[in-house]
Amino acid sequence: MSESNPKLIEKYPALLRVLHWSAATVFTFLFITGPIMVDLGKDDPLRRDLFNLHKSVGVIAIILLALRLTVRLRSALPPLPSNLQGWEIKLAYWGHCVLYALMVVTPLVGWADSNLHGRPVKLFGLPLVKLFPTVEGIGNAPGYVHTVLAYTLLGLVAIHVAAVIKHRYFDRADVLQRII
Repeated sequence: MSESNPKLIEKYPALLRVLHWSAATVFTFLFITGPIMVDLGKDDPLRRDLFNLHKSVGVIAIILLALRLTVRLRSALPPLPSNLQGWEIKLAYWGHCVLYALMVVTPLVGWADSNLHGRPVKLFGLPLVKLFPTVEGIGNAPGYVHTVLAYTLLGLVAIHVAAVIKHRYFDRADVLQRII
């Protein structure tokens, strides 16, 4: 007599894997274009084009993340490898929470920076709703906050990638296979 043992989920659902790698691609683009566009001279026409493209891709990041969170909350997820330590599991949980929070807050602060300075956010030329009022004399604070959040997110992504490498090559707990 054989016992029925339901097969454990070994990978994230396909849609979550696609959304994960789409987010990685979108945020990589944002991390690259952000510093380039702000370093261009105010009169450089590429600056305006890059700002508009950066904003459009930031809106796409928000949309993808909303979809990703919706799918993730409704999906069965694969278990973590059994050889992970308790502290690693807690760190992974909180690391993911902070990653998600920064992926939401960073683009929204960028949107706020535009709106607070009286600039619209457009999705490839299509004007979007103004979420924040124009504030005369707001200064550089919103842009500075957006930059700090972006670099914090980038640092956390680097830690995330380092953890995957550690688990794959040093612990022999191939967490990467769950998301590819």
